[in-house]
Amino acid sequence: MKTIASAFFATALTAIVAVPAWAQSVTITLAHEEPADTATSAAHMSATVFKSIVESLSNGDMAVDIQASSALGNQRERMELTQAGIIQVNIASIGGLAQFYPAINGLELPFVFPNEVVAERVFDGPFGQTLSDELSAATGLRLLAVTAGDFYVFTNGTRAVKTPEDMKGLKVRTMSVPSHVALMDALGAAATPVPWDELYGALETGVVDAQHNPVPIIAIGNLQEVQSYATITNHLYGADWWVTSEDFLSSLTPEQKRIFTTGAESAKVAGRGAKMALRATQFGNEFLKNAGIEVYAPSADELAAFRNIAIPAVTATMEAEFGAEAVALGKDLQEAVKTAEKDLYAD
Repeated sequence: MKTIASAFFATALTAIVAVPAWAQSVTITLAHEEPADTATSAAHMSATVFKSIVESLSNGDMAVDIQASSALGNQRERMELTQAGIIQVNIASIGGLAQFYPAINGLELPFVFPNEVVAERVFDGPFGQTLSDELSAATGLRLLAVTAGDFYVFTNGTRAVKTPEDMKGLKVRTMSVPSHVALMDALGAAATPVPWDELYGALETGVVDAQHNPVPIIAIGNLQEVQSYATITNHLYGADWWVTSEDFLSSLTPEQKRIFTTGAESAKVAGRGAKMALRATQFGNEFLKNAGIEVYAPSADELAAFRNIAIPAVTATMEAEFGAEAVALGKDLQEAVKTAEKDLYAD
């Protein structure tokens, strides 16, 4: 960690010495954890669009250096480098943000978003702006965009899951995230934390029966090879969270800030489109079916049965683990979802 930081500080110092004081050129380091492949990674596609827009509008006075595949460290390390001003744009997960702003765990309520259109409306509206302001006040980081969202589905190798009753007794791999563990426990399953690099073998040998992830993540891990059933619960919403530091923003001229913001907004649109395209062409329900998995999409009433059990249990865990601020954020989220649905689907 210190080696990475020292190297970048040295590079930055050299650049400051070498460039005349009147020059206004800016180099933006953008970091993310996905492969540098626009054909399979929505994060890299959106980063590439950001680079194109910013460099074009600035006539090259603003350069963007994309560092993919966690080249600049894991989630926590990249957040630290962003706060330090070494990374100017970091594409984080909500888990990465939660290490610096625990209240954001309140957004991990299950079965809240009916679809990605509502989710995008929520994060683009007043709720998203307030969240960005609160994140800034707590951490010095500004939320630029929430993009490339995707939903978790539930898979297992034992039986079709159509109701909460069907979950009982299944050993479900989760991350060591309190809300995820609480969700599975509330549904009667046995939440079992397993490292990602051990998950395939754990499913293959029966150490665990089941797991939950977005379909692209299932594909990356080849988990479809060791699962037989999928339930399209869409119970959690995972997205790319673009963040920058307030110090960096304040260092930009008004014109540079306009270009930077235009690039971020363009990247947000591109990331969402790329994720939708990937789901439609490569990593959707058809991918699971073609792998021989039996796919079930619960009805609205069946999803309500899951929701009515899950939300109270997860809310109680959030209050115990993260306090009243996280619970309040979760309640604000639910109200924002209701408002977005009303705006979108009013008769």
